[in-house]
Amino acid sequence: MRIGIVGGGAIGLLVAAYLGKEYEVTVYTRRALQAKRLMDEGLLLEKKGETTCISLRAMPFAQAAIHDDIVFVTVKQYDMEAVLDSKDRFQHVRNVVFLQNGMGHVEKLASFAEKNVIVGVVEHGAIKRDDRTVEHTGIGKIVLASLYGTLQDVVPLAATCIPDFSFEIADDWEQMLVKKLIVNAVINPLTALLRVPNGKLLQVAPYYEMMKLLFSELQQVLPIKDREAAWKHIVSICQKTAKNYSSMLMDIAQQRKTEVDAILGYVLKKGDELGLSLPLVRFLFYAVKGMEEGGEKNG
Repeated sequence: MRIGIVGGGAIGLLVAAYLGKEYEVTVYTRRALQAKRLMDEGLLLEKKGETTCISLRAMPFAQAAIHDDIVFVTVKQYDMEAVLDSKDRFQHVRNVVFLQNGMGHVEKLASFAEKNVIVGVVEHGAIKRDDRTVEHTGIGKIVLASLYGTLQDVVPLAATCIPDFSFEIADDWEQMLVKKLIVNAVINPLTALLRVPNGKLLQVAPYYEMMKLLFSELQQVLPIKDREAAWKHIVSICQKTAKNYSSMLMDIAQQRKTEVDAILGYVLKKGDELGLSLPLVRFLFYAVKGMEEGGEKNG
């Protein structure tokens, strides 16, 4: 099976590292220099103090004619337009898996509806150290669900036993994405604003109260079937990733654009549709946008 991965960020490199041990993998990067380094020097996976080098193919996305059996799109939400505008590059691909945070991209995937379109959530922790090095900071799983078409070609991938890198199939794509969105909407902006690792949200009583207040607003607009289970899931993620810093906090710290538009922006859009003001969500949205803008100006 040939696997393509669009995006050379932390998640793209993590997926490439593990699947590269079992399959023929090609990484399609934004920059030609990154592709060259991956081809010439290999991809380094750091985990638990050990480093493994994986050989794979790589090329710039802009020059690619993609013929892989399954293609994972791992770019951030704000880079999705460039991928969607390059749909012709996917004309020979039957199965496309989108691994983005938030839900703002889902309605845009209708343009791929003639293919098998799968959406997924990543529950791993990963940090990109440089163009060819990714550190696996938290072992989780990748959950996949069908948006259009069938999962038939992806099921064998999910059945493959790859240590520390399992796949799970979900029946309901919306509930799967909502479950991840709630986690991102609570943990990411709060840790970015407070500048703390995830675990601090549970350890500091006022921060815990902030989490509960934010969750109470989110449940007004998101289709949460089991609110108690959703809250327990947020708490469990905080516990499992207690020492980790959220991607949004890392983006702010490194003066990069965040995915707040795809996460809290999506929630605000749903609130507007329902006529709800969501003052806490709106406050956090503008707080993160302000830190984003301030960081860019200072940089």
